[in-house]
Formats: sequence, structure tokens, C-alpha cells
Amino acid sequence: MLRSFLISLFAGLALLTPDARAADFSVREQPAPGEYVVLIHGLDWFRDTLEPTEKYLHRQGYHTICLRYPSREIADVHTVTKWASEEIAAHCSAGKKPVNLVGHSMGGLIVRDLLSTPQPWPLGRVVLMGAPNQGTPLVKPLRWKALRKILGTAVAQLAEGGDALPARLGAAAFAPGVIMGSRSGWFPYLSPFLPGPDDGVVPVSSGRLDGMADFRVVRASHTGMPANAAVLRETARFLKTGRFSPASPTPQGTSADS
Repeated sequence: MLRSFLISLFAGLALLTPDARAADFSVREQPAPGEYVVLIHGLDWFRDTLEPTEKYLHRQGYHTICLRYPSREIADVHTVTKWASEEIAAHCSAGKKPVNLVGHSMGGLIVRDLLSTPQPWPLGRVVLMGAPNQGTPLVKPLRWKALRKILGTAVAQLAEGGDALPARLGAAAFAPGVIMGSRSGWFPYLSPFLPGPDDGVVPVSSGRLDGMADFRVVRASHTGMPANAAVLRETARFLKTGRFSPASPTPQGTSADS
């Protein structure tokens, strides 16, 4: 049942776009006096996913660098990790100015992979949005060729279990702030296949990571997180202070694409 549903869903999404593939490897840089913030997206479909986050942080005075890569054409995330490491070193060359990192979804796993080895630049703070730090059960049907063709090979690395990439990356040595969503958004019919609260793609529980500095659940969908007002505020606060704002009784957050 899940296999048939996912094939129909993602095949339909692919047909909606004239070019179903994401952009090629590219870097967009917006200089500013503040610290660097490097943004790494996950699986892209219709747009530059992290552009709203990039614009918001640039307005806060950060020097933003958005790394774009063909998310459905890469063989594995290590390909992006190597490229990202080289681009960050090339673009973040202002002496001791800290390099902050923001990763969304699969981009969060790329950030973790990147920081699993020493880097030549000074690390600032790290925010992971909707990252499947423990994997997601929705990856299991990717053993079927039809889904791999639509979503790409690299997404299959986000499975659950000790042999999958999320588990192999281990605990975080860099104390990230993790933000997870609890609204299914465009994918309400996938929620029954996910344990507990979820954002339509990743269970909230999957975001937890040994070594994280803070954890926040916001009422936002997986695709809507980068434009969600509460997510943007919490991201900026964590980059500034290393902590999210004091928790409210219930998750909050609104935007046109939440």
C-alpha cells in the first residue's frame, strides 16, 4: 500500500515540473558585515528551498552563502560533502570570522557528514531543520526502482538502522540546535506511516541527536520549514546565542507555506 501510494505521489509531482531535476552545483553569495552562514538544502523539487531562510538571515546582517547541488542526480551525500568543504574554504576566507551552518532535511545529514572530519575554517553554530538524524521509515520503499528513479539514489541513504548513514555518522561533536516540524502540510497521507508526531516526511523523534545543544518542535511542515516564521526566528536566535527561545506550552509558527 505504501509503495503504490508513494510511486503515484512522487510520479505526479515529477510530472508537474517541466524540469524535474534540481539545479546543478552552484554557489550564491550575499556579502554582509556579520558572520558567515552557509546554507545546504535537501531534496529540491519546485524552488530554491532555503531561499527564504537565506534572505531572512541576510537581513539579520549575516554573510550568507547558499550551496546548491543536483539533489536527485548525486550518487551519495559524500559527493556533496567534498564539494561543500572546498566551496566553504574558498568563500569563507575572512580570517577568524566564524562559519555557521544551516542544513534542511538531507542537507542536515550533509552538514553532519561535513563536520565528521576536521575543517580548516572556524566553526560557529549549527542549525539542523527537519533533519532525519535517525533516518525515516519512508525511505524503505526506495528499494523499488520506480521510486529511486524519481527521488534519486542518495535519498536511500536516509534510512533507519545501524547500517544507514544517519546512524553511522554517530553523535554530534558540534552541539547543533535541532528544529523539527509537527504539521504534515502537503503530505497528510504519509503521516499514518510515520511513528508519533511528524512533519509529513520525518518523525519528530528522528530529529533527536546525541550531542545536540537544544531541540525545538514547531508547528510547520517539512517543506514549509525554511519559510516558517517561528523556524526563522529560532534559527536566528540559536545562531546568535547557542540556544532556542524559552519553550512555549504548545508549538507555534505560521507562514504562507508552513
